Parts: sequence; structure tokens; C-alpha cells
Amino acid sequence: MTKKIRISLSEKSIQNAIKEIEAYKREFQRKNQIFIDRLSKIGLDVVQATMESIPEEEKGSYYTEIVNNSHGDIIGAAIRLTGDKILFLEFSAGIAYGTDSYPTPAGDKYGMGTYPGKGHWDSPYGWWWIDENGEKHHSYGNRAYMPMYHAEEAIVLAVRQIAREVFEN
Repeated sequence: MTKKIRISLSEKSIQNAIKEIEAYKREFQRKNQIFIDRLSKIGLDVVQATMESIPEEEKGSYYTEIVNNSHGDIIGAAIRLTGDKILFLEFSAGIAYGTDSYPTPAGDKYGMGTYPGKGHWDSPYGWWWIDENGEKHHSYGNRAYMPMYHAEEAIVLAVRQIAREVFEN
């Protein structure tokens, strides 16, 4: 998105240039909001679709948080997941099958057997845990659903195309 502004050294020309710059600034802010909104919608749609495949008792909640600058302009968006099992949903927990690592370099510290205490994560018979009420439960663990990883992938794949669509003219 480029704009050429012609100016001469007269008061009227300078005032017109200032008006054009202010209009350009407003248009750029408007397009930036559209850009952020479209990208965050893509990410949120992926998170929503992923969360629909997760058993109800393991789900957390998710939402988009808008980030504003000191002038109130939208400058970003963050997709948030909340709940006490979110890390288990993203990286898996106690799983006795499947992949042994998270697919991103930043996530190398996560994977099978990396949860503190490790326990019997690799037992083919699963493992037992006690909930807050003192009841025992058996589990083979849960797979990594990776809602945030998949959302990031979708956003990265779409960012250039959406930028062209929004800022090109």
C-alpha cells in the first residue's frame, strides 16, 4: 500500500499534503484492522475445529483478545486458551503411543515422558491417577491435539495472501 503525495512550497499545498497524509493514516489503520481480524479469525476457526474433536471433560475455553496501542488503534490479536488441561491438549500427557516430540524447535523440551515426575508414561498398561475428590482413574494418556500449533500453521500459510488482498490497492 503506497501513496504518492505531491507538494509545493505554498501554505495551501502543505495543508493539502497534511490532509492526504492523515487520510492515508486512517486508511492504513482501517486496513490493518481488517488484516488482523481476518488472520485472527483463521486461527480461531482452527482452534475451534480442533477443540470440537476433544472429549468434553478435557476441553478448556478459547477466545480472541484484541491488542490496542495507547491511541486505541488495533495493532494485534491473540488467541487465548484457558483451562487446567490446556498444556496436556497442546503437548499430550502420559501417552503410551504416538509421536515422541512436539513438531516445533521451540517445543523440543516437550514430548513423551517430559512431564515432571514422568511416572509410568511409557507403560503399555497405562497408568492410574487420583482426582481432586480422591477417586482413582485409569488412563493411557491423551494425544497432542495441538490447537495452537495448527492455528499458527494456518495463519502463517494465509498471511501473504491476506496481506495482498487487504493492502494491495
